[in-house]
Amino acid sequence: GNRANNAEYNHLISSGDPSAAKSDERSSKRSAAVPATAADLKAGSALRDVKGTAIGTIASVDADGAVVDTGQTKIKVPLVAFGKDDRGLLLGITAARFNELVANAKASN
Repeated sequence: GNRANNAEYNHLISSGDPSAAKSDERSSKRSAAVPATAADLKAGSALRDVKGTAIGTIASVDADGAVVDTGQTKIKVPLVAFGKDDRGLLLGITAARFNELVANAKASN
């Protein structure tokens, strides 16, 4: 059950809208986001959404993904979902969408 829910969540999060990230970055004059590498993902690193809103921190990283600690829950996110820019790590979706996906994954358990 939990693996299936995580797989569904991982599929949804990795299919975030990259155009939203690009348009937000152009408007705020930040450096363009690029895909994060496994070396960029370190336990304790802050994570934010495409708009700059804090999502949580990286709790741990392995070959399958990184565990994000939101302060209320922990959920594994695939490595391909992470990006980085001059401000640090980010996901290509909004915090509201991320929280919605986490709630849906928890409700399916």
